[in-house]
Amino acid sequence: MINSSKKNLISTFSSIFTICIVMIYVTCYETFQQDGEPFSIRPLTTITVRNNNDYLLGIHCKSEDDDLGFHILKKGELYGWKFHVNLRNSTLFFCGFSQGQDNKGVFDIYRAKRDFYRCRNCTWDAKKDGLYGYSNLPQTVIWFFKWLK
Repeated sequence: MINSSKKNLISTFSSIFTICIVMIYVTCYETFQQDGEPFSIRPLTTITVRNNNDYLLGIHCKSEDDDLGFHILKKGELYGWKFHVNLRNSTLFFCGFSQGQDNKGVFDIYRAKRDFYRCRNCTWDAKKDGLYGYSNLPQTVIWFFKWLK
């Protein structure tokens, strides 16, 4: 009978401990802020797209959870957003590009399995022949997508 009491005490203690850990995590997640964003154990990632063309460039970016809307960039203008990569390392943002009615293509702008260690500030330059991706290292092109038209 004493053995049963010890088991119940250990089980109760384990349950209380687990509940406390969950409550601490939830409290920390909602309370702590990093750059105005909720606290995350994953680093903040920034995507920036720059239009280096003489024409207006349409851009529409999405993820599984977010539709960032359609934007038109003049020459030299930037468009960007910030996010935390999910714990499954499956975050994906893709963008469709257009020049007027011409579809320039839809490309994976951020794919966690490809980009998590490549960059925290991921920069893309839209140029005459396509889209150039840069890592955190200055002027190091490591990804390229050719325009459809």
